[in-house]
Amino acid sequence: MKVLTSKKAIICFLSLSSIVLAGTIKDFHSRAVKLENSDAIEKEIIPIERSVASEAVSRVAQMYLLPNAENLKKINTVWEITRIISSDEKVAYDRFANPEDAKKSIKVPMQLIGNGVVRVNKDNEQIYRVSLLSDFGTIALFKKLGKGYEILEARKVVTPKTNTSLIVGEDVELVLERALNQAKSNKVLEGHDVSGQVSLSAKTINGLSVELRNPNGETQNIEIDTADLMDGGTFKAEVNGEEVSGVVFNNGKDGYRISFVTGPIAGSMLNFVTKEQMEKVQETQSDAQADNQDSTSAIEAEQQAAEKVIEERKEVASDADNYQPVRVLSADEIKETAQEKGFAF
Repeated sequence: MKVLTSKKAIICFLSLSSIVLAGTIKDFHSRAVKLENSDAIEKEIIPIERSVASEAVSRVAQMYLLPNAENLKKINTVWEITRIISSDEKVAYDRFANPEDAKKSIKVPMQLIGNGVVRVNKDNEQIYRVSLLSDFGTIALFKKLGKGYEILEARKVVTPKTNTSLIVGEDVELVLERALNQAKSNKVLEGHDVSGQVSLSAKTINGLSVELRNPNGETQNIEIDTADLMDGGTFKAEVNGEEVSGVVFNNGKDGYRISFVTGPIAGSMLNFVTKEQMEKVQETQSDAQADNQDSTSAIEAEQQAAEKVIEERKEVASDADNYQPVRVLSADEIKETAQEKGFAF
């Protein structure tokens, strides 16, 4: 069996892969999954954007993806490996944290060949299971190796093209809906974990002010006073005294995404929407929570009713010893009793 975690194996893997020495946009990568139980994989369905790895998680979660047309389109393409976690939980390759690894680019084809099962680099010995697939074009794979699990993290290779879709008809005031801050966590931040606003026009970004509350409790602020929008929605600015660059995209109706390409927050993404759209999002979330609560209440009521029946049965059973047994009368006793009561028999 081929193992990617040794230096020799990694060098071999690099030689077999398409290596491109070029700067790339880092969307985000998931953290290593700490594994305590190496004898079994706990399989559970998770939302497509849900994180499967954090410091507090001690199990591998498998994501189920049937090999239908929609999922084949998502998986069957070229991916760039961003990190390799060996089965002993050590980082063997990190495209963005290790300067030496940053000089390499491992690009491999992936194929969805079963329900949540992926073949890497057209190699039948490199079969992994999916634990994370996000709509930001990132994936995390794992396979059992010895007493642990090897984890591959990758991002989809997208052919560079000019961003001609940025359309800002007039000045718009936007609020932060959600964010990805891969330098701190792979969790999608939303709700009370994010706050912020920005003004966009056809030519400028103004007053960007964002506060992110990361899972570790740390609060991070991103502020840009003003930045000129160039061709394709690209921009350069300063954040905390350091230069950053990024791109602004349209992101659905009444939405915009600011993606940072270089600088200390490279790979971070901020999704903004209009205030009206945000109110609709919050209303939808409230309705969903209410439906969940109603469903939970109904289930709890059924459980309570069932528990009540069980308790009543227990009470009846506990009194069984006090019951007098019913004696069946003989024919002569029945006749005698009937005569005593004045009945002809």
